[in-house]
Amino acid sequence: MHNKNTEEKIPVHGRQKRYQVRRKVPPGGLLDNRRNKAVLDWIKDNCAKFEPSRALAIRALRHLKKGDNQKLFSEDIMEMRTVEGYWYEALIYELLLDIAAETGSIKKIVKKGADAPRRPVRLALGQNGIYYAEKGDIRVRGNGQDLAEVDLLLIDENNKVSFAEIVTSPADLKDLEAEIKYKKKLFGYLFRQDTVEFILFSSVDISNTQVVRRLCRERENAYVGTHSCEDLKASLRSIRLAPFPTKTANNPKLISALSLRSRPFDYRHFHDIALSRLNLAASIQATHQETLADPEISPLVKKIICGALVPSAQKALIHDYGLRVKSSILDYNDLMQNYSKAILAVDLPELSPVIYLKPKKKRMYYKMVPEKSGGFKFERLTPGRVGFYLWLESTKPAIETGSMKDMLNVCNGEQR
Repeated sequence: MHNKNTEEKIPVHGRQKRYQVRRKVPPGGLLDNRRNKAVLDWIKDNCAKFEPSRALAIRALRHLKKGDNQKLFSEDIMEMRTVEGYWYEALIYELLLDIAAETGSIKKIVKKGADAPRRPVRLALGQNGIYYAEKGDIRVRGNGQDLAEVDLLLIDENNKVSFAEIVTSPADLKDLEAEIKYKKKLFGYLFRQDTVEFILFSSVDISNTQVVRRLCRERENAYVGTHSCEDLKASLRSIRLAPFPTKTANNPKLISALSLRSRPFDYRHFHDIALSRLNLAASIQATHQETLADPEISPLVKKIICGALVPSAQKALIHDYGLRVKSSILDYNDLMQNYSKAILAVDLPELSPVIYLKPKKKRMYYKMVPEKSGGFKFERLTPGRVGFYLWLESTKPAIETGSMKDMLNVCNGEQR
């Protein structure tokens, strides 16, 4: 729950009392007369009045996959929290479909979940733009790689696109803040907008965190706190959570993501320019700061794939830096016997080096990130089902020992 002192200091909206009477306004009523009110203000005003609704809670179930309904009250906390997150996201989507009928501020809502096309476009290299994933999630792809996933996309009466993120946990807010900044740049480019409005919905009170305070200092951002998931799903306890039909909604304000008119862009072209600028920076021994300040490197590029290492570079990587997969420190024989490829990449905007290892006979890559003590350690898997895997698979050996060391020096700031 948000206290009054917090709301006086920063422009956030959330729950003031545990239960308030939600004002029902018919089309053509008071709220409809405020058609010029900004979409962010309208959503803050109306979603702050949102009360737990059994009908809405049930309707949100149609977006869950078969068998997940019962998991909403599972004794397995991890399982329950995961499904609860998907359900809460669907609940906010259904809420906006409801209240959008009362205003002209929201012109369109982009379909997702059960309303998305049943057969998404299969991942492939060269894909650029907005696509649907298997669960009806909205994704932006660049050369087949998922650049961004967005929880909600809205279009206002001026045909401006805004987006929303929906959270059920206070964890990883710093990562969320970085994602929001990137998505603002991405959608600003795609839809030719100088500014992109953003709404953060949360079922936990994060209004007083530094991240939310920073976001709310910008007029094009808004924060909306709702009841907790426990309160919101309480009305479902008394019903039998059998599978619900996933029939698509018949709402005149819904629009497919595939029909959005966005600017065509060639992400691979942006990437290759960034790669050439990184190669130049390495060759002239540019500093870390000079490399990041290069205006030729597009802010839309999230990662530079430098290339696969030739055998001599792999040997130097083991000898001069080191690789640790979980508790195992690899030697050159381990690398040659158990892995078919080692790829050097650089994450932006951190300019942080990454090594991708391909285990033999496995459809996956190991993402290896820098250790504080030196070398690289295993962070996580990159599975074969994601578009980025296809890009890694297409990468050929091209990086010699000298080029590898020059690039790593640029990333580590060891120049000049």
